[in-house]
Amino acid sequence: MKITVIIPTYNEAQTIERLLRDVRGEFSGIPNHEFKILVVDANSPDGTGDIIKEAKKKYPEIELLTEKRRRGLGSAYIAGMNYARSNLGAEAIIEFDGDYQHDPKDIKKLVVELDRGHDYVIGSRYVRGGSIPEEWSARQKILSKYGSWFIKKTLSLPTFDNTSGLKLSRVAGFYDRLPLDEDKILSRYHAYKIHLLCEMLRLGAKTKEVPIKFLERRGGSSKSTARDILESLKVVAILKLREIFGR
Repeated sequence: MKITVIIPTYNEAQTIERLLRDVRGEFSGIPNHEFKILVVDANSPDGTGDIIKEAKKKYPEIELLTEKRRRGLGSAYIAGMNYARSNLGAEAIIEFDGDYQHDPKDIKKLVVELDRGHDYVIGSRYVRGGSIPEEWSARQKILSKYGSWFIKKTLSLPTFDNTSGLKLSRVAGFYDRLPLDEDKILSRYHAYKIHLLCEMLRLGAKTKEVPIKFLERRGGSSKSTARDILESLKVVAILKLREIFGR
């Protein structure tokens, strides 16, 4: 199966070279699949794009899609998903953040569950065996854990980690039916995850959560802002109203 790992970047010059090397290094241990790495760079001013271009010369698996400007995490993933389907023939898509807070070794866990027949595999911090960084502040831990719990309870979801950024999705029957358009997605920022999660579940995707260890950043700075909290509340409210009154 053709699998594309999408990695959005903005000012990740400190980590991107190592991340690409480590992600690529996992592919040899996952037989019977053809992998591509698609980096969607938001025209980073710190030289991230130049590092990716150099890596692309050495590794044919790497593709680079450069946005004219930074438009948000959701926008970057939407652009990457459409490119992967149209230009790379992707049959499954992995969302993998560019700040090295995801462990490349967890890619295999996702693909194993795909091979077992699952359509949607979530790298979960909140199932048994999963974890968040001990270095996080109490505020970060509370917002992450109870934010996910709030989404679960409000929208009556079966999943525990509802804001995970590490996921694998089958294209046929699922991603090819999603609203992958900026005019239809409910958020261009981090909250896009909540919308697409609900859409995948609505489409009947056979879903599995696998435990992951969410890592502390190895460089750069966090892109999360207060806006992301407000965006998440907005998306949850819209989805709840749709549930009550119909789409």
